[in-house]
Amino acid sequence: MYAETDETVEPTFVEEIPFEPDIERTIAAEHGLPFYVDIDRPDDVPADEFERTIDLAERVLSAGGRRTGFGHHEELRRSMAEWAPDRGEDQAGDPGYWRQVVYTISPRERNFGRLQGGPDEQLQKARTVLAWASDCIDEDVLREIEHAQLTDIEQAWRDAAEAAKERRAIEAFEQDPPAEFDDWTRFDADHDVVDVAYHAKNHGTPVVAAVFRTSDGSMDAQEFTLEKWLDAGGDPQAARPNRYCVTSSGDGPYARLRSHLQTFDVDSLAEASLEEC
Repeated sequence: MYAETDETVEPTFVEEIPFEPDIERTIAAEHGLPFYVDIDRPDDVPADEFERTIDLAERVLSAGGRRTGFGHHEELRRSMAEWAPDRGEDQAGDPGYWRQVVYTISPRERNFGRLQGGPDEQLQKARTVLAWASDCIDEDVLREIEHAQLTDIEQAWRDAAEAAKERRAIEAFEQDPPAEFDDWTRFDADHDVVDVAYHAKNHGTPVVAAVFRTSDGSMDAQEFTLEKWLDAGGDPQAARPNRYCVTSSGDGPYARLRSHLQTFDVDSLAEASLEEC
């Protein structure tokens, strides 16, 4: 069974890999992340060269017929059967299993581009598919397929780096909420259920956005009009929310509050307005 390796990625069809071998560190530096910050490998990025080989072979099988010239899995089967040399034939690069493996690739695998079996079996199938493809599919098409794979890998690492940077920003916000944040101003809410609160004019309406403990003991983040906030005596459990804070990145009430503060184009609210409303 193969295992994760740190070996340099070797291209199959393209002339060279469009990114550095230590792509995660390079991208981390581009995103301003310290060297000690680890970026978790994205789920859709192959863990090693063997997984990348399998993924590339599956992409070749999944490519549309207009690109490869094989519009149906039966056409693939016939082509592979005609291509596969007799077992043991003296052919350059033949590892001795191509012919055998060709006949173990099922119609479902050819049709849907999902190689089955244990890791070593999948790897043999993938190498057989790529050997066949290099002889039977236009080289420009194969280069396009591999380039798309490498582009997807690079983008997945960039997304992971951006997510890591966002997580660090959320953690920093939670540990030390800034006094000013995108024209929102933090203020002392003077209520024991409130962790942190900001105020501003949102679309002309004075509002408060806060992280607070709910009546069931969980933490939440919501926006209230300043009028409702003051009517409730600064108690978010008693005030009717104006908007719920949501986020598409991060997790938890501070992630939702931070996202909320970044979402709206607000105007600063004078401190005196807290008492004037």
